[in-house]
Amino acid sequence: MVIPYRDFTELILNTVRDRDYRFVIADRSTPVTMAAIHGGGIEPLTSELAAAIAGGEHNLYDFRGIRPQDNELLRISVQRFDELRLRELMKRSQVGLGIEGVEGQDLAVHLGGRNRRLRALLAERLQQAGFEVAGPAGPGAAHDPTRYYNWASDGGVQIELPRALRASLLNGPLSGFLWENPAQWNERFYALVAAVRSALDHYLAQMRSDLDAALQRFEEGTQVLKQLFHDNPEDRRDN
Repeated sequence: MVIPYRDFTELILNTVRDRDYRFVIADRSTPVTMAAIHGGGIEPLTSELAAAIAGGEHNLYDFRGIRPQDNELLRISVQRFDELRLRELMKRSQVGLGIEGVEGQDLAVHLGGRNRRLRALLAERLQQAGFEVAGPAGPGAAHDPTRYYNWASDGGVQIELPRALRASLLNGPLSGFLWENPAQWNERFYALVAAVRSALDHYLAQMRSDLDAALQRFEEGTQVLKQLFHDNPEDRRDN
């Protein structure tokens, strides 16, 4: 694999925006940020999956290679991708998700990242939808806090999709930018999207429930202290 650019700064100094690459960014000020940093022609179908999962509810960050060919040369490794707008979105988010494409003929959805609770929910919902689930496919520690999807306050999850799996989500070939046409997306595409969205909804509901329970315990504890103070006036001290 050829990786000509060490970081995003080096890439923008040697390429032209809207000729070589394009951004699609939707800041909806929500707790979840979906990201495809190797979208467009770099890792086909990752942009479309990220946008479909984000829907109109979650933040979206999509860096797309748009060259007629050689988009692979625009790849910046996950460990080195540190673009300002992505960092700002993730830092303001509760959880981050990264959609990555990897080479390979297996049909498993590979999950990694430091948010264990969301990872478990994703595995459960994906398996229920008929997908095989496995651990991280790429090298390096997926729970590394310096990786972009882990910048969110609760950490995040990296979803790695082998090329064969991505091809199985289409009615046509994974080439020639034909995958961008929604008419090419088959039932498995929508099943994967629905499974991830369901896991996210359940995760956010759990977080709200945990927060409500914590607030209730705080209020109950405060009431107990007030009652004790009221029942024991001798413990009061005048200023």
